[in-house]
Amino acid sequence: MARTARFEPWRAWRCCRQGEYRITWRLLVLVLPCALPWAFTGVAPRAPRSRPRVLGVGADAMWASAEVTEVAPWVVAAAALVSLVGAIQGLRRGALKKELLELISTTQRGSDESQNAEVQRLFTDLEGLSPISEPLSSDELRGDWELVWTTSAAILGLGRPGFLKPLEDQPILQFLDPQAGVARNLEFTPLGCNRVDASIVPLGPGQREAFVSRLDDFLLFKQGAEEKPGGSYLPQAEGLEKTTVGVRFKTFTLFGLIPVPAPENATGILQVTYLDDDLRLSRGDRGNLFVLKKVSSELSA
Repeated sequence: MARTARFEPWRAWRCCRQGEYRITWRLLVLVLPCALPWAFTGVAPRAPRSRPRVLGVGADAMWASAEVTEVAPWVVAAAALVSLVGAIQGLRRGALKKELLELISTTQRGSDESQNAEVQRLFTDLEGLSPISEPLSSDELRGDWELVWTTSAAILGLGRPGFLKPLEDQPILQFLDPQAGVARNLEFTPLGCNRVDASIVPLGPGQREAFVSRLDDFLLFKQGAEEKPGGSYLPQAEGLEKTTVGVRFKTFTLFGLIPVPAPENATGILQVTYLDDDLRLSRGDRGNLFVLKKVSSELSA
């Protein structure tokens, strides 16, 4: 019996959003003229005929041959439109990503605030083009991420004495493993590395208030930093558990030597608003923005 090909436009749309199909303008120029006759006639081009296949033996043998597959014209047109939209989004995403990274490379991780307005514009534009719509369930999220830009004065150490500030020639790292429910922040100072270990859980709509940041002054991490209070930014409830985690800090380790248990109110909210294979954009509930590049899928330090 001949098999009828089945076209699933929603599967094509999902593949395009996840970046599985890399479509360029050159490819579209070659493919679309061939697809247009198919779109108007609803008849797929006939596949090259191969030698007929025999099913059975002797007098009961049955012959199977290729047949023309008919597809509704609207399905073909929809598929072509999906491909075109995916291609345009991919080109725009690549351009925005390149422009953003080039701009923040001149800001000393955000310490130089003169470019903040333009960085934030590019940040917001790129958020709307994330190829991964459910980052917490994506394997791309797990790994060590290097902070390349942020609006957080506390993380940059802007209010700390020089010997307590993060070293400019060393990375500030964040490891995330949502499946295991663990996170770790790491910075290097002239006196040694400071480490923060935490647990993370997907955040439900009714849990936002429970995880709002309330730790306004603790040890040296927020010394001299002026930041908005926790809850200044709260992600929308819709789809929250697919993009956002509640953070509960467990231990602060100072200079690689002194572990200090975190107080009960050491919590926070982290939302992943953009994710691809090597770039992540995130927002915290104090209203801070974060741009991070992937270093490794495992702990790197």
